[in-house]
Amino acid sequence: MKIKLVTAFLFLLLPACIGWSNEQKEVLEDYNALMDNAEEENWRGLARGFSEESNLLLDHIAEIYTEAGVPFDNSGEELLASLISDTDLLSFSEIVVSIEFRNEKAYLVSGQGSRTASYQFLRENQSWKLDLVPALNDFLGEIMEGTPTATANPSSSISTSPTYINTGQGACEFALRNDLEDISIWNVYCSPSDSDSWGDDWLGSSILGSGAEMGIWLDEGTYDIRLVDSDEHTYTLWQVELNNQGIFWPVTGLDIDETI
Repeated sequence: MKIKLVTAFLFLLLPACIGWSNEQKEVLEDYNALMDNAEEENWRGLARGFSEESNLLLDHIAEIYTEAGVPFDNSGEELLASLISDTDLLSFSEIVVSIEFRNEKAYLVSGQGSRTASYQFLRENQSWKLDLVPALNDFLGEIMEGTPTATANPSSSISTSPTYINTGQGACEFALRNDLEDISIWNVYCSPSDSDSWGDDWLGSSILGSGAEMGIWLDEGTYDIRLVDSDEHTYTLWQVELNNQGIFWPVTGLDIDETI
């Protein structure tokens, strides 16, 4: 997919100077910078316009793909170039329909007719950054459902962001759900409370996105559970008594571990 831009025509066509507030103009300016970098295939510049979590997720997925033999060299920028070239993950349009603000986020709608797209921006480092996490999760969800958006993508079978993960072989279920807003869980550790080690990551190469659930089947006993999110914050439950009635943990921001 190649993005067609005519910069001079852009500023004539957009109603950017007619009725936009100063804050809307700031969002529009950052959106235009994204389009310019995409047109010039300046992937590093384009990535600088993404939120920090978006870039962390891109790098993490690139690492997973590299382990599977896809030559991204652990580079989120190379993965980004492939996604833009082969998918409709980002379909920038020179026509901006609306820019609205809700809950400290900006929502920009571009395009016309049946080909409109909505983009979510976050305020970071005095600029509006594109939050690519929801789009990446949707893209990976399509792959999980067997309808990959990418063409000729040799890594389309990798399970990086399923909506439910079921693992373990015990008789008792420890279940958790990611109720964190726009934050993914990258690591899940669960070990007997009398162990000196957390052991292996139960998520493996997967990511538990917002709203996703996980069931870990263990033998009856006492366990410690630790989660690590995409911002490297931890969430820990100690001395959990697990029996055949099971445990359910809806993880929220209130569960974050205190830092000393």
